[in-house]
Amino acid sequence: MWFMQVVEASELACIIEAGTFKPGNIYPGRKGYINFLVSAFVLRRTMERMLPQKVRVGTFIKEAVLDRKRIIPENTNLGIILLHVPLAVAASRGGDLEDNLDELVSSTTVDDAEECAEALMLSGAFLGTPEKGPDLRYEKGVKDIRVNDMTLLDLFLLSSQWDTIASEWVNKFSITFSGADMLMSGGSVLQLYMNILSRYPDSLIRRRFGEEMATKISEEARTVLRDFSLDNLKKWDEHLHRNGINPGTTADLVASSLFVALLKKEELLKKFLNDIDTFHP
Repeated sequence: MWFMQVVEASELACIIEAGTFKPGNIYPGRKGYINFLVSAFVLRRTMERMLPQKVRVGTFIKEAVLDRKRIIPENTNLGIILLHVPLAVAASRGGDLEDNLDELVSSTTVDDAEECAEALMLSGAFLGTPEKGPDLRYEKGVKDIRVNDMTLLDLFLLSSQWDTIASEWVNKFSITFSGADMLMSGGSVLQLYMNILSRYPDSLIRRRFGEEMATKISEEARTVLRDFSLDNLKKWDEHLHRNGINPGTTADLVASSLFVALLKKEELLKKFLNDIDTFHP
C-alpha cells in the first residue's frame, strides 16, 4: 500500500473521531476540540517523515509524541499514537495487514520499549501508578526496562492486565479489527463508541477513578444503548462532563477502528461525515 494512503487514512480517522459526538469525550463545541484536529495534522506530518525511513517502532512513537508536544503541550493523542503507529507501519509494508502487524509486534526490541517508555513519560498523559512493573512516570522506570531486558511486547504483556491499549498489542488488535468490521457493516461511529465502552471498562477512567467506577460507566453505557436516543445520550454526556469522567481510551479505540476501516474501504468516508451531522447534539 502506498504510504500516502496510510497517512491520509490516519489523519481522517482522527478528525472523524474528534468530530463525532461521544458522551463524555471531545467533540465540536467542547473546550480543546481544535487541539485534537491539530494533533491529527501533526501525526500525519510525522508519518510522512517517518514511514519512508523504516525506523524502529519505538523511535516512531517517540517522534510522534515529541512532534505533537512541540505544538500542543498537553496530551491529546498518546493512545492514538500507540495504536496508529504500528497499524501504519504494518499497512505501509503491503500484503496482509494483520499478518504484518503480528510480525511487527513479535519483533519489538528492548530499544523499542525504552523509547516508547520515554515517549509515555514525556507525553503529559495521566499514567497513574502501575499495578506492577516499571513506573514510567519517572526516569528510573525507563532505566528498569533496560536492566530487566524487556522488549516492547514484554512491557505491553505486563500492562495489558489493566490497560486496554496494551491489551490490543498483545491480542492482535482485536477490538480495533472488530470495530472496523462493525463500521464496514454499516454501524455508526457513535454506536461503535457506545458498544466498545459498554463491553470494555475504560482504562483512563480506571486510572483516574478506580476499577469500580470504570465498571459502573460501562454498565451505564449498556443502559443507554438499550434506550438509544439522542436525548438520552445528551443527558448522559452532561452527567459525565459534570463529573469530569472522560472515556478517553474508548475514543482512542474508535480512532484505530476508523483507521483500519478507511484503509480497507475508503468510500466509507462519506457515510462517516453524514453520521456526524445526524448525531450531533
